[in-house]
Amino acid sequence: MASAPDTRYILHPIWDPLLRALHWWLALTIMAQFTSGTILLTLGNDMSDALMGKIDIVHYYGGYAFAAGLVLRIIWLFVGPPTARWRDLLPLTPAQRRIWRETFFCYLSGFRRPISPYRGHNAFAGPAYLAFFFLAAAQVTVGITLSLMSDSEAMNSPLMTVHEWGFFLLLAFVIVHVALVIAHEIAGRHGLISAMIHGHKGFTEPEYQALHADRDDALSVQADPDTGTEGLGGVAATNGDTRKPGANDG
Repeated sequence: MASAPDTRYILHPIWDPLLRALHWWLALTIMAQFTSGTILLTLGNDMSDALMGKIDIVHYYGGYAFAAGLVLRIIWLFVGPPTARWRDLLPLTPAQRRIWRETFFCYLSGFRRPISPYRGHNAFAGPAYLAFFFLAAAQVTVGITLSLMSDSEAMNSPLMTVHEWGFFLLLAFVIVHVALVIAHEIAGRHGLISAMIHGHKGFTEPEYQALHADRDDALSVQADPDTGTEGLGGVAATNGDTRKPGANDG
């Protein structure tokens, strides 16, 4: 009699230490920017000059701290390990394009459809991350330009309006990002949030073997664009029936 498939979730290394450190650095510094920026936008005219000066200093140095992390993360897109590089963010391979489609229909169904397992970045979210990097870089550039102006010149500059719109766009991205990460954490059950702390995602053995096949296909596609297979066939269909290992599971 055939043995039952192994449905235990086993942790596998995915995210490198620098990527994880940069992720949380960017998260902390952008939250500092949102907080100080919100205070300046809502209470700017009602604050004393001394208090406004202190908030400006937080916003100023927080902006440079965010910019430093952003520059390093963009560099890491080109020189980092495979799961940190720009190729992992775009639907370039057949498997990535399939995950893009399946994620799209999963969202349309309100997460009633299963989430396809993915090793690094989700192929649907990846382009949004690249757009975030572009928007954040533009926001940093505008912010630095405004910081070099006098207070009166900066307040009357059209760049201030651009900077405010950039603030709201980045805030909207963060809200949607956090909401979808939580949804993926609940529906996908691969430890998405904890993986950004310790670097490991949980996969069943069939899922992980299929992901390895996808990676091999991706390498063959890069070498020969006319070849490649879909990979992961049938795994998403059983994703909803898997379970996490118990305390005594290996």
